[in-house]
Amino acid sequence: MDDFLRHIQQNLRTTTQSQSDMSSIYKFTKDECDTVDPHTLLRRMFSLKAVLPISEPSRSQVASNTQIGKGQCGTIYTLHIPNQVNKTPNSTEKIPELESDFRSHKAVSEAFENAPQTLSSKANVPKADSFMSPPSGDDGLSYWTHGADEQIDLASNYNYGLLSERIFPLQDPIPTALLKSMYPSFTATNQETCLTKSTNNNCFVRLYLGRRGIDRSKTNPEDMSLRNFPLHIDEMENLCLPIPTYITAIAESLAPMHWKANIDANDIEFVFGASRDHKQGHCVSIWLLDFNQCRVFSHDQAGLKQLVDGFWWNDPYYPRPGAEHPQDRVWWTMFLSKHLDASALLRDGKMPRQFIQAVEKEGHRRRARPLLFR
Repeated sequence: MDDFLRHIQQNLRTTTQSQSDMSSIYKFTKDECDTVDPHTLLRRMFSLKAVLPISEPSRSQVASNTQIGKGQCGTIYTLHIPNQVNKTPNSTEKIPELESDFRSHKAVSEAFENAPQTLSSKANVPKADSFMSPPSGDDGLSYWTHGADEQIDLASNYNYGLLSERIFPLQDPIPTALLKSMYPSFTATNQETCLTKSTNNNCFVRLYLGRRGIDRSKTNPEDMSLRNFPLHIDEMENLCLPIPTYITAIAESLAPMHWKANIDANDIEFVFGASRDHKQGHCVSIWLLDFNQCRVFSHDQAGLKQLVDGFWWNDPYYPRPGAEHPQDRVWWTMFLSKHLDASALLRDGKMPRQFIQAVEKEGHRRRARPLLFR
C-alpha cells in the first residue's frame, strides 16, 4: 500500500468508528413492529443488523405470472418456482439487449464467486439461471425447458426471457415506515393509497450516495413508487445509518465488475432488498442488479473513457468527487480508497488509479461548467 492510500485511511478512521454501535443484532417482536417509531425501525433495519418476524401474509407472497417490476428493457414476472423470476423483453427489439443482460449478469456472478475472501463486503448478486428462447422456426412455443426435464408453462408472448433468482422485497412494516418517515405530511389515506397500489407490490430502496437535498413535500401519493424508492445521502445521514458500510459494499462491488467481469457497470443498480436467509426472520441486504446496459470494455484510453461514462451516466449510487458539501468530499475519499484497495487485489497495472483520476477530473469539469454544457 502506498503513502497516498495510508493517509486516506487514517483520515477515515473517525468516521468509520462512529458507526460501530450498529454491530449488534436486534430482533423486533411482532408487538414492537406495530408501535416502534418509523425512524428507529428504518435505522435498525437498514443497519443490516436487525431482524423482523416474518409477516403473515406477506406482500411479497404473490401468485405466479404476477408483474413485480418493469424497466426500459424488460418486465419481471414471478414464476411458480418460489425463488425465481422471469424477465421478458418489452418488445422484439429488446431481445438482443436482454441477451446481453444475461451475458453480463453471468460474468458478474462468476467474478463475484471467484473474488478473494477479503472482498466480503460486496453486494449480493442474484443467481443468473438461463436465457430462454424458442427452438429455431417455432414462434408459438408455450413452454420453456428448465434444468433437465422441468417445463414452465407460459403464454406464447413470453418465448424469450431471462430466468434468475428472485430478490424478495422489503417486508412490512418497512414500506409503511418509509412513508411515515420520508412523507410525514401524508395522511393515513395517502399511505394506504401507496401501499395498496398494484405497482407498489415489490418494495426496494435505491442507495443514492451521490445525491442530497431532494424536496419530497410536493410528492403526489398517486405517483409514489415503492418499487424503486430513492434514499438520498442526507436522508441516510439524518437516520444515522452506517454509510461507510454501504460505501464499502458498492466500492468493492465495482472492482470485480471492472477488473474480472471486464464490463463497464453502466446503469447498474444498488438496492436494499430482503436477505437470502429467512430462517430467523426478515433481514435486509444490499443487492446489485440490472445489467442490460453493461458492455465489455478495452483496456486502453477508449475503454477508460467507457468506464468513466458508465460512472457518470449511472444513477447517483456513488459518492461524487468535487462536491460542494464537505461531508460528500469525505464520502468520496472513502469510496476511492475502498475501490483502489479492492482493485489492487484483482489486477496489477495503472488502470484502476487512472479510472479514479479520470472520474475526479470529470467531476471537477462538471462543477466548473454550467449544466447546459455537461
